[in-house]
Amino acid sequence: MEKTIIVLKIVLLSILIVFLTEILVSSINRDFNFDFNFDFNSKSTLIYDKNIKEDFNKIDVYSKNLDLKFIKSNDDNINVKVYDKKDNNVTVNVENNTLKVVSNDKDACLFCFVQKREIVITLPEKIYDLVVESRSGDITSELDFNKVTLKSTSGDVKFNNVKDADIRVTSGDVDINKVDSLKTSLISGDLTVDSINKYVDIESTSGDIDINNLELTMNSSINATSGDVSIYKGSNNIYYDTSVLSGYVDINNNNRHADVELKINTKSGDITIEN
Repeated sequence: MEKTIIVLKIVLLSILIVFLTEILVSSINRDFNFDFNFDFNSKSTLIYDKNIKEDFNKIDVYSKNLDLKFIKSNDDNINVKVYDKKDNNVTVNVENNTLKVVSNDKDACLFCFVQKREIVITLPEKIYDLVVESRSGDITSELDFNKVTLKSTSGDVKFNNVKDADIRVTSGDVDINKVDSLKTSLISGDLTVDSINKYVDIESTSGDIDINNLELTMNSSINATSGDVSIYKGSNNIYYDTSVLSGYVDINNNNRHADVELKINTKSGDITIEN
C-alpha cells in the first residue's frame, strides 16, 4: 500500500512539473507579461456597446483574460458589450454566417484593481454553434447551444443545455446542465453534469467527476488520474467496465449483457455508480 502511494505521488509530481513547464513556455512564447505595479486607476468601463443587425447561426469568440457571458434577450435584439480598460481594441463583425468577437485585451496583472472585465453577448433564444478560445476568464451561458468547441487555460465553465460539446480546460471547473455527447479534457478541476444522453469521452488529471443522470447509446469512456467518479442515476442498459489502482468500486447493479459499455479507469479515486 505504501509503495502504491509513493508511486502515485511521483506520478502526480511529474504531471505538476510538466504542467508548470508548459505554462512557462507558453507564457514566454506568447509574450505573457505581468504588471507588477500597483495600479489604483485601472477601472474598467463600457468600451464597446453595439446591436447586431445581421443574421448568423455561429458564434466565434477569442479573448485573453475577460469573462464571457451569454444571456437571454427579452426581445429579438442581439447586443455585444465589452467592459475593460480603454486600450482594449475590440473587433466585432458578422461574416460567413458567423458572429466574430475578438478582444485584444492585455495580459493579467498581479497588482492592479480592475473589476468587471467581461464580454456580455445578449441573444434571443435560438440554437447556435459556438467556438471559444480563452486564456483566462470564466465562461457562463443562460442559453442552449447546438455544438460547443471550447479551449480555456484558466477559468470556470458553465453551460445550460448543449447537444454536442468538446471542452478542453487546463485549470477550472466545468458545469453543464444537459448534454447529448460530451468530449472533454481537464487537467485540474471538477466536472459536474446533470444529464448525459448519448456519448461521453472524459479525460481528467485531477478533479472529481459527478454525473447525476446517465443514458448512453454508444460505447464510452472515463479516464481519471486523481479524483472520484460518481454516477448517481445510471442506466441498467449500460455495462460498467471499471479499473482502479488505488480506491474502491461500488456498483449496485451491473448488467453484463447490456449493449452499451462504459469503461471507467482511475489511478487514485473511488468509483460509485447507483442504478
